Amino acid sequence: MDRRETDLPMSSETLVEIRDYWLELKKNRLMPLKQEFNPAAIARHLPYVLLADVVQDPLRFRYRLLGTRITELAGRDATGKWLDEDLYGDKTDDILWLFRNCASTKQPIAVREQIQFVDRSWVTVDVVAFPLGDTDGNMTVILSAVDLTHMDASLPSPGTTFILDWQATEATSHASPDTQSVP
Repeated sequence: MDRRETDLPMSSETLVEIRDYWLELKKNRLMPLKQEFNPAAIARHLPYVLLADVVQDPLRFRYRLLGTRITELAGRDATGKWLDEDLYGDKTDDILWLFRNCASTKQPIAVREQIQFVDRSWVTVDVVAFPLGDTDGNMTVILSAVDLTHMDASLPSPGTTFILDWQATEATSHASPDTQSVP
């Protein structure tokens, strides 16, 4: 997978509102506490939300919750399942890259990429991942959201992932991105 760092914003208002909620919880800390997250605060966006438990040594992820829109797009409900080869086959490393990046940096990350769900045609989505932690500063959960990319947004070519500027505001242009390859 070719990953390109861009200055593009997330195209989904849903993802922007979830970001704004996470920033409210974060305040001046590295990340909000898991117990501070209140799903009712973003109730209208829950169909787009997933929560993944972060398990260390070795680093693994398990879907705690998958929103109804995600399960509808995917054509299956993977709630309670590990994110591994049994679930994603040869696409596992590409899927896990976002989660591993968020877990290793304890920082949010957003991407735009073309994906193909089981028995579905290819779709372009924006995906964002935010860390949630415990009082000892350990990251314990990833709050993530997935939404179809806005039709006016710049689209990556097949096999390419755009790393978005998750902090960018909607006022940022949807024109062709300045890009830089990322390993």
